[in-house]
Amino acid sequence: MLDKHLNVQLGDWMQQADQPIILSSRIRLARNLEDFVHPLMYDDQTGEQVLNAASAVLGSQFDEVRLADLDVNARQMLVIKHLVSKELLSQPHGAVFLSEDESVSIMINEEDHIRIQVLGRDLSLEHLYLKAKEIDQQIDEKMTISFDETLGYLTTCPTNIGTGLRASVMLHLPGLSIMKRMTRIAQAINRFGYTIRGIYGEGSQGLGHVYQVSNQLTLGKSEEAIIGDLKQIVEQIIGEEEAMRQRLFDYDYIQTSDRINRSLGILKYARLISAEEASLRLSEVKMGIDMGIIPAQPFRFNELMVAIQPPFLNTINEALEIDEKRAKMLREHL
Repeated sequence: MLDKHLNVQLGDWMQQADQPIILSSRIRLARNLEDFVHPLMYDDQTGEQVLNAASAVLGSQFDEVRLADLDVNARQMLVIKHLVSKELLSQPHGAVFLSEDESVSIMINEEDHIRIQVLGRDLSLEHLYLKAKEIDQQIDEKMTISFDETLGYLTTCPTNIGTGLRASVMLHLPGLSIMKRMTRIAQAINRFGYTIRGIYGEGSQGLGHVYQVSNQLTLGKSEEAIIGDLKQIVEQIIGEEEAMRQRLFDYDYIQTSDRINRSLGILKYARLISAEEASLRLSEVKMGIDMGIIPAQPFRFNELMVAIQPPFLNTINEALEIDEKRAKMLREHL
């Protein structure tokens, strides 16, 4: 059961051709159980009790993965695939329930007792929310969820109180990055209660020009309003990214083409390459394909961005250093 989630870089829901800008979307609902203290105040037994209670409700529908049963490398794989958070790794009773295609992951005993996460490939956030809401209702029928008529769902972090909803969209934004527009974009959307973070969420970098756009506030707005406003913001960012790419094509074609082809050459011929440089080169080649500057070719950006990370390279049975393994893998792919 576990091997199928660790032996491939991407779940079935991601096994499609990459889109130019939108890489994925996510809906996450934070929930806590009324009968237990929150995870940050656990004693030795409470975490196991919460996990067993969740297993009784979810175990027949999803694959149960207890992090205590995994080695460090396997745990990191789940983080790289966005199936669990880095914070969950530090919880002695942390676990995740996964759907077969990995489009649903339900974290247990992270910052909150239960975090329902539903992932998709496009901007259909409403559909993802309905799927998450269905799971939420199933849990609510069998477990007592902490809820206040005035404040809404009660969460460990005050910023999640209310709907407990975090909606986010992963975007590939090389044009805005190259033209140094990301700071301005971040400042503009922050005024409306939304934020831009790196590829692995809060505190992470925008590796490969990949960024997450998400809501910061969950109190005082309905789920539908949060999702609707996020979609409008994302559509505006996509419009600006397209404009920047067109500007690079129209007014800076030689330099842009040189940048893209140099990156392609490095990926094809390098013998050593770091994860940071590999993500940058992959990003620029993807931009070149999307802009028609280099011919389309079998090139799965999402999959390669996962495959270049150390946890997946550590599984390759070769006496090579990580940077050498990474370069070899990329040469064989391209």
